Amino acid sequence: MSLGDVFGVLLEEYMPSIILAAVAVLLIIRQRLAIQLDPREPPILKPRIPYIGHIIGLSRYHGAYFDKLYARKPMPIATLPMLNGKLYVITDPVMAQNAFRHKNLSFDPFTLEFAQRMLGVSDETMVPVSFAGDEKNPSFLSEFVKEIHNAMSGQYLHKMNADALNGVAVSINGLGKTFETESLFYWLRKTMTVATADALFGSHNPVKSDSDLVQALWDFEGSMLGLLLNIYPSIIFPKAYEGRAKLQTALIKYYTAKHDLEPDVSQMAKNRAALYRRKGISDTDIGKFELALLNVSTANAIPTLFWQLCFISADPNTTATIRKELESMISITTLDNGKREATIDITKFDVHCPVLVSSYRETIRLANAQIGARRAMEDTILTDGKTEYLLRAGCDIQLPAGIPHMSKAAWGPDASSFNAKRFLSPEDKGETSAKARSEDREQKKNYIPFGGGISLLRRSWVPWQLCQWVSMLEVVMED
Repeated sequence: MSLGDVFGVLLEEYMPSIILAAVAVLLIIRQRLAIQLDPREPPILKPRIPYIGHIIGLSRYHGAYFDKLYARKPMPIATLPMLNGKLYVITDPVMAQNAFRHKNLSFDPFTLEFAQRMLGVSDETMVPVSFAGDEKNPSFLSEFVKEIHNAMSGQYLHKMNADALNGVAVSINGLGKTFETESLFYWLRKTMTVATADALFGSHNPVKSDSDLVQALWDFEGSMLGLLLNIYPSIIFPKAYEGRAKLQTALIKYYTAKHDLEPDVSQMAKNRAALYRRKGISDTDIGKFELALLNVSTANAIPTLFWQLCFISADPNTTATIRKELESMISITTLDNGKREATIDITKFDVHCPVLVSSYRETIRLANAQIGARRAMEDTILTDGKTEYLLRAGCDIQLPAGIPHMSKAAWGPDASSFNAKRFLSPEDKGETSAKARSEDREQKKNYIPFGGGISLLRRSWVPWQLCQWVSMLEVVMED
């Protein structure tokens, strides 16, 4: 009997046992991977590929995957099964706003996890930063937020705005009568990155003294999510890894030399560094941490600036309206040498430039819809006012802003189009009817800028910073 015949006999004899064993293994795997769902939890939205489909979708499409899921099956809230875990996704704007305000749903765990992985700091360094507080002492993160609040008060915010604007003015004044660039985006990116770093770090700003650091910052930003995975980052994401190393080396030199104590440095950088030092964190580790300050101040602001300029410039009527608004706050004088000097009163934006400010918010709605994240610290009941849902402790929650931002029910049939006046108040639009006020309230519910996060830099500094930059560039382009 040949070897093949032997195998044939064995297979024939033991085939039923093999099939039963395979079925048993599959059942065990299914049981282990199946998520346990309380009937009060959000309904399951199953992936097309069992167990791993949602993971593949998120890896491939990132935040746009939630848009695809919603288009396939619109649900106000859903549970996405993922291997042996689950993820909640909230698309209903009322429930999303309730989630952002709920004390049991916290962003703090992500702050700590992201900081360590993204910035590559050690477990030892994270000990004081991870302090959750006790009866006598507040948590590190609560102190951190307090210091940022203090640094964003009137005079300090005004100084950062003025310093950033002056930095842009220096670049524009050096352009000459004619200006050509192969890429407006890359020119804006470099100019605004240096100006922002100047406003934060003062005259010893390391980015200004080494132009390679501008590219390093955007290399870091480009694959930052890859660094969060922390799987052989130097091999799989070399540009981001090397960019981070270059920037942190420069910032370590900056903080070791105590340049953050200079009078021209922003209160933001001063307060943050002072808190780190009070907690016993070395200047070397401060340099590693404060890459985050530069990143959060530029990563979304500069692309938003580019899109705002593009949207405005594409519509002659909007361009004319905004330039007319700017006339009331910009004075132009002719100097003795024949050159003209423009002075911008940056305190007047909110009152004198409603369409400019509205265009910024419209740009955020269309081009900068982020994903909010929270973690349930305890079993939590969340409601949209009609139905209650149980969110289990330890589970993560994703809140994609792109879905409410593109809702035709909230924004009308032109939801996907740019409308510079969309965010004007009903009174500014000359619409005072009950219907107009109701539509305005509905739109406010569906507007979730910056993913609903608590970043004061993005909510307080960035909007006015961008509006000032846009105003300056509009004046230059007109000239």
